[in-house]
Amino acid sequence: MTVSAAIDAKVIERAMLMHPFYQAWTEGRLPLDTLRAYARQYFHHVEAFPRAVSAVHSACDDRDGRRMLAENLAEEEGIEAGKQDHAGLWLNFARGLGESEAAVRAQPLNPQTQALIDTFRRLSRRSYASGLGALYAYESQFPGVASAKIEGLIDRYGIDDEETLRFFRVHQSADVEHSAVCRALLDGLPDSQRDEAIAAGEELAGALWNFLSGVEARASIN
Repeated sequence: MTVSAAIDAKVIERAMLMHPFYQAWTEGRLPLDTLRAYARQYFHHVEAFPRAVSAVHSACDDRDGRRMLAENLAEEEGIEAGKQDHAGLWLNFARGLGESEAAVRAQPLNPQTQALIDTFRRLSRRSYASGLGALYAYESQFPGVASAKIEGLIDRYGIDDEETLRFFRVHQSADVEHSAVCRALLDGLPDSQRDEAIAAGEELAGALWNFLSGVEARASIN
């Protein structure tokens, strides 16, 4: 079994789309106030995420691998002309729900949100294999998550403004490419680094699941 396939098997056990909170979103059972609370929490992970990508990039010894990770990082940071950084795209989503940037930035973090940010930071800085495994466990899930969120927002909440949806539109395609890059790099790791990458992927999947549980615990679900 390849490293990426082993991480896939671990992720299935804690797949974000299987979490009751996301299922309630897809079914339209979350009040808008709950979506707003989620948007305020998740922003802080989105804002911190490029630093994890940067740590994996800097630890990569392979020139081609660094180039591919650099392209990922550039997209996250909105470096290309005409592109908006992904934290900015998330703020557009929050605004579309009626939130202000000030309210989003001032939001106290749930313990599970802080734990997700800290876990990603720690795993990405521990080693190249660890950071790559964590990155893949996240980005491999997100195209499906983005599609489900768009469908739920349009069909269940009547939210179809493209500026509001753009974060998810971008990740429908971007993370297909990003996860493919990570998959190729993971499957090229030496045998001595396989277990560390798999363990990191499993740990990050757990942190994502716990983040959703933290939001759910404070939510109203119909």
